[in-house]
Amino acid sequence: MNKLILTSAISMALLAGCGGSGSDDKVTVTPEPSSASFSLGISDAPVSNVKEVWVAFDSIIINGGGEQPTFETRDADNPDQPVMVNLLDYTGSDIFALINDEVVAPGEYEWLRANVVNGDMANIEFTSHVVYNDDTIVPLAVNRKGNDGIGEIQINDFTLAVGENQFVLEFDLKKSLVNPSNSDEVNLKPTGIRLENLADVENILGTVSEELFNQCETDNMDIVPETGAFGHAVYLYSVAEGQKDLYVDGETVPADAPIATANVVMNEESGAYEFEIGFVAAGEYTLGYTCAAHIDDPEVMDELFTLESIEPVSVVAGEDSVVTFDIAVAE
Repeated sequence: MNKLILTSAISMALLAGCGGSGSDDKVTVTPEPSSASFSLGISDAPVSNVKEVWVAFDSIIINGGGEQPTFETRDADNPDQPVMVNLLDYTGSDIFALINDEVVAPGEYEWLRANVVNGDMANIEFTSHVVYNDDTIVPLAVNRKGNDGIGEIQINDFTLAVGENQFVLEFDLKKSLVNPSNSDEVNLKPTGIRLENLADVENILGTVSEELFNQCETDNMDIVPETGAFGHAVYLYSVAEGQKDLYVDGETVPADAPIATANVVMNEESGAYEFEIGFVAAGEYTLGYTCAAHIDDPEVMDELFTLESIEPVSVVAGEDSVVTFDIAVAE
């Protein structure tokens, strides 16, 4: 794991003023204005066909009221290099701490921007890249205007309250990773990335029964993968019906596409098939279980994609939600 150091562009000052001399002299101190403490972590929902997704974070910028505090993120062992994070090391509710307790002005912010060093095969160790299951390494890039090797992940509109603010950038790699045709690099799309305030979110945990797991594969033999395994996953939706697969409409994620996803994986100790979706705001949602995630192209709607079972879920502040998919409720 990389060690991390931060250089903040912010400075704080205490303003003081004094009156004239004499017995009635008074010293007036202008108090430090109320401030916000800003922390930012990184987490992800994994994808099945890669074993490492390294992102080189160069800096974080937040923009509000004409001020743009900038936090350079550097490896503590090599301050000339950006901090490298393997997203697959921080799945579900696990978090990599990228920024810790930086003092900023409270208020409404127009955007947060993560500057990422795009992949370069000539310097792949210190730039963003993907390692496939067969050990093939390819550069990872975030598109932006210009050609300076830096990509931008921008999330709009968030609030920093007076006091402590802990945020997480949640990367949903099923939605974010795109391998364009005839390209020697993988693109990381910001449409699959959420900025969540940890004070406002909880986790959804659950299991898929072995019977439903096996039935799903039987029901989908027409899309059996030639190599590898079925893509067992759970999708989270904000709509109660008409749920679709991962797809985008230009740069917009449609309302009937999933908000977030999670792989269904076997717990080696218990043998249960489990999933976890982290950082979900309180509210009413729909969960869909599928074993067709392996055919789900995040760029287009896949007509053969189906959900094997659907469950409603309520996320309540202060507690995790638990959902069980079983054969008795399969549709």
